[in-house]
Amino acid sequence: MQNRIELNFGDFSLNAVLFETGMAKKFKEHLPYEVHLMQWGNELYGSMGKDLGEENPVPKIPPGGIAYTRQGNYVCIFFGQTPAWEVEHVGQIEGDKWKKLLEQPAQKLVTIRLKD
Repeated sequence: MQNRIELNFGDFSLNAVLFETGMAKKFKEHLPYEVHLMQWGNELYGSMGKDLGEENPVPKIPPGGIAYTRQGNYVCIFFGQTPAWEVEHVGQIEGDKWKKLLEQPAQKLVTIRLKD
């Protein structure tokens, strides 16, 4: 299974890896996503328009974590924020590249697709 994805913010892109979980596989099945983003602290989130259900929500996500939550059908990109509620951790931005979001947090749109 190809697990590498790209998060394209327009001015820059970040590469990430999806985990080998049932929820990450469901997330991958519906790629690509174009998500209009909102910011809450050091988190970007927006509705992906798909209800993927729940599998194993967790209360904390490390910086660079990519998550899904059924509440709002949101994809969430964490770069230092603690989730407001438990979320499904589906992937991780590679290395410390997530720090680019600390430099440019005010992103309005992301396209998430499989990486070639």
